[in-house]
Amino acid sequence: MSTPTTVTSSPPMSMWKSEYSVGVARLDEQHRKIFELLSTLQQAMLGKKSQDVLTGIIQELAQYAKMHFTSEEAYFQMYGYPDREAHKREHQEFIQKVQQFQADFAKGRATLSIEVFKFLSEWVKNHVLGSDKKYGPFLNSKGVN
Repeated sequence: MSTPTTVTSSPPMSMWKSEYSVGVARLDEQHRKIFELLSTLQQAMLGKKSQDVLTGIIQELAQYAKMHFTSEEAYFQMYGYPDREAHKREHQEFIQKVQQFQADFAKGRATLSIEVFKFLSEWVKNHVLGSDKKYGPFLNSKGVN
């Protein structure tokens, strides 16, 4: 098994910034947890943990992301969020990509690399600051805080 690539180019993801808030407490809490999991992954990579440990963290992140996406989508359905289908497609694409990473790891075709970490961390950051920020005002206007 190869040694994971050290991640040095990104600051720890655990630093929650107010700019990540979507204004919905439950979803902000879930976003914080996703950032914590990314930080855990980064620290495990920096600590040169085994591929099994890294794969376990990816699995936890994938499972938590699915639960979070279900929470968001339930709000979208309940309140008639107009961009829900496009947002849901973004979630599905992310899940498919992570499942492909997981399958490649399981079959030994890939190791957890800086490219995988960058994809995960950049996708989450861009998704929260982009697509997720759009639903915050809509949900707030429906009384969801």
